[in-house]
Amino acid sequence: MDGNFGFFGGLPVRLTRGFWGAALLAGALAGAGCAKKAAGDVERIQASGNFRVAIVDTDSPYTSMEGETPVGIEPDLAEYIGQMLGVEVKYQVCGKKEALAAVADGEADVALGCINNSGSLAGDYLVSTSYGKGYFYVVTKAGDYALTIGALENSPLGVDRGLDEETRSSLYQAEGVRITDYDSPQAGAEAVKSGAIRAYVCYENQAKLFLEDDELQVQNVSNLAPEEFVVVTGKGNGTLASGMDTLIRQFLTEDGQ
Repeated sequence: MDGNFGFFGGLPVRLTRGFWGAALLAGALAGAGCAKKAAGDVERIQASGNFRVAIVDTDSPYTSMEGETPVGIEPDLAEYIGQMLGVEVKYQVCGKKEALAAVADGEADVALGCINNSGSLAGDYLVSTSYGKGYFYVVTKAGDYALTIGALENSPLGVDRGLDEETRSSLYQAEGVRITDYDSPQAGAEAVKSGAIRAYVCYENQAKLFLEDDELQVQNVSNLAPEEFVVVTGKGNGTLASGMDTLIRQFLTEDGQ
């Protein structure tokens, strides 16, 4: 298998290097005002006894599943915040649309993951500094090169069922594109092999599954804008948002990002 493939190597490993440590987290939250006389958002979470977290399921390098339990850097962040606030963390792992709806409807305190496209959420939510990029890749048959959206013209495409509307709209810029949703990357790859679709568009960790498959080729779509990994919360949660953003900015400054 050949292809044009480049993950943002090393970032998840570096994130674990003390960044989510309890001492740093305590300082960030305290600096944002999360002490005993905290703003109403933190008091509300403490009174409820639960920190409700929606994690966007994009097979990201920051979260994976062990059975029904999310594990990784993003859940570690949530657990540390829960410990500092003295509450239990409650997770829901879902699509981007469902995660944002949970925050908007007051069913989740924050949403984490590959969730922001070119600052599109800032009008309705408090959005943290980005801590990573979510690039898009196409899986095609070996020898079928499709490095731009335009190269997909007049083609049947497959996408992950949870793919955001902005990215779908970008794909439709290619004339004659027809899009089918698939429930898993494996189903999309099988459709490519069978000829039911020409290409399967997915996130990088999903595409990584097919690097060793000689029948397939994995390529980055150079003009399909990446999404950003961010923490999103409601407009009324300023104290919580400030504390989490302080953590992310501190890491990015220390790590030279």
